[in-house]
Amino acid sequence: MLRAMRTSATILLVLSTLAACDDEPAAPADPVVAEQPEATPEEAEPEEEAPPANANEACAEVVVVAWSGAEYASDDITRDQAAARVKAEELRARIDGGEDFAAIARAESDASSTGPRGGLMGTYERDEWPAPHLAIRDGLFNLSVGQVSEVVEAPYGWVVMRRCPVEKVHTRHVLIRFEGARNAPEEITRTRDEALSLVGEVRGELIADGADFAAIAREKSEDGSAERGGDMGEVGRGRLAAAYEETAFGLEVDEISEPVETEFGFHVIQRLE
Repeated sequence: MLRAMRTSATILLVLSTLAACDDEPAAPADPVVAEQPEATPEEAEPEEEAPPANANEACAEVVVVAWSGAEYASDDITRDQAAARVKAEELRARIDGGEDFAAIARAESDASSTGPRGGLMGTYERDEWPAPHLAIRDGLFNLSVGQVSEVVEAPYGWVVMRRCPVEKVHTRHVLIRFEGARNAPEEITRTRDEALSLVGEVRGELIADGADFAAIAREKSEDGSAERGGDMGEVGRGRLAAAYEETAFGLEVDEISEPVETEFGFHVIQRLE
């Protein structure tokens, strides 16, 4: 059942590199591993154990340094493979020295889909790992949660990756599309303003009138989750449109969001148990 939900949800919201960018694979993002100053033997505290990692599922964050001719490399990248390796090692040293992984990914990563998200590539089960990223899969699964890898070669560049904790959110939503939104069918002709007004009315029904969320979603939502009452299932970080995901993780259980805009249209989101 969960696998079926994920499949349908992918049609709309999953933003793995493959979905978010047609010509570039996803890259992982950031956990901040700042190195602490060394303590003297008298001051040293016992080391905290890293959180246990799930053997079958992992969250990945990455910084990618591409070279000219690497897969998906943009035309403005002119460095050769050796120079790219040098830069990747320099970025790895900066992270090891305490700089924020996400900030480095945003400023330096050549992966246009994951860099703006602080390097967050997403959460995947081992046997569902995206094909473009198979070169980094085993190395990532060998890391502890929070650990940063050495520089790894992938077809699209040199990669510094970090394993992030698996965090999931269970939501349902109503999506109202507008003309020109991503995946909007030709019959959708309403303007953005009209869609915003309509989604506001939907939220009013849910908040003020206490309407049944699932029933409203079945009637009015304009994506494949409508037949499930808008239920998106449990989804890990990095797999949903950024604005949707940020809102979803910020909600309390049963709370209903304000209208949220993504490239797919306007959503009203409810967080579930």
